[in-house]
Amino acid sequence: MSDTTGADGAPAAPDAQPPAGTADAPAADADAGGTPPAATPETLSVEDARKLRSEANSLRKRLKEFEDAETARKDADKTESERTAEKLATLERERDAERAARQAMALQIATVGIARKLNFRDPEIAHRLVDGAQVAYDDAGTPTNIEKLLSDVARQHPSLVSGQPDFGGGPRGTPPGPGGDSMNDWIRARTGRS
Repeated sequence: MSDTTGADGAPAAPDAQPPAGTADAPAADADAGGTPPAATPETLSVEDARKLRSEANSLRKRLKEFEDAETARKDADKTESERTAEKLATLERERDAERAARQAMALQIATVGIARKLNFRDPEIAHRLVDGAQVAYDDAGTPTNIEKLLSDVARQHPSLVSGQPDFGGGPRGTPPGPGGDSMNDWIRARTGRS
């Protein structure tokens, strides 16, 4: 018997399923009380994998085109006032972002200037120590309470403030005593100009 003929010798239909109980029987036999066949992992050839990947990419592209067309249709259905409202909302977001950037720059400039005035050793560190949530701004976006905030920081961390700012250079040594032991005095003594 060939594979194209049935059990009675008649040609089998091309879509005919193998008889129940054979190894190629579908999982429907499990519903009939039989045990399901052991599941075997399905392997794909490289060509099949490439075809499936190509098909998936094609479907993704079609879905993207459909979504874009749907978005365009929704935009076309909007009234002029809805479009204007969306544009206004976008412009307001951009304005708020620009205002925040200007305020941040004004805060840094004011903080560094006042930190120098209060003799902070490193004004940039003082700028980083100011809590931005506590800063108050006037209508023009200029910070108004920086001096108070920096004074509070100086009280909490007195090591950040010195009598004379050294701008992060650290201690410079002791000043020359009355004995004239500075570098200038040494040079004068060696050149005979003392």
